[in-house]
Amino acid sequence: MEQLKDIKDIVEVPEYSFEILLTIIILTLTILAVAIYLYKNRRKRRKKLSRKEIALNSLKSIDYTNSKDVAYRFTLDGAVLIDKEHQNVFDNLVEELERYKYKKDVPPLDKSLEHRVKEFIKELK
Repeated sequence: MEQLKDIKDIVEVPEYSFEILLTIIILTLTILAVAIYLYKNRRKRRKKLSRKEIALNSLKSIDYTNSKDVAYRFTLDGAVLIDKEHQNVFDNLVEELERYKYKKDVPPLDKSLEHRVKEFIKELK
């Protein structure tokens, strides 16, 4: 045995295969989760608002300080949203709003009429 002098001790070889496997699994799951998230959000982003949703948003954002704008927007957007059971109330409101249309200078909107328009918009939801 003494003649075998060139044999060396056992050397530990670093092995990273487990860490590499975990990294690959984590990256794959992360990429898959991001792909699923983007796919689901893509369908939400593509969803366009219907004509009724646009009209309702427009009615909710009316500025009541400009009475002429209130009269026109309520008439146009309200006609899109109206159903048969609210038709009479809508027609009465439109008749009352007629005096705020077709003129260069219009008086401010009556508080009672403004309140009734707001209540009617709340009912349309």
